[in-house]
Amino acid sequence: MSTSIQVMELFNIFSETYGKEKAQTIVKNIEEIVDSHKQDLATKMDILDLKKEVKEVELKLAKEIEQAKSSTIKWVVGLIIAQTAAIISVMLIK
Repeated sequence: MSTSIQVMELFNIFSETYGKEKAQTIVKNIEEIVDSHKQDLATKMDILDLKKEVKEVELKLAKEIEQAKSSTIKWVVGLIIAQTAAIISVMLIK
């Protein structure tokens, strides 16, 4: 458990119903279960770090998207010019 006050509260609740010895066993088992799962829980710092990483990835992705857009525009403009030149060449040859 996170604090001894919470442990005592649990002990008091269970001791009223089950008696002191059984309450002690129950609370100890609960503490062991909680402690065994603590490593799976995320802290506020873990969440903040994850948010920071996500933001960095978003920025990198936005930059790559912009680069892809500009590259596509360059290719399209180049192809339009080449196609226009080819059409003009064919018309002049006739």
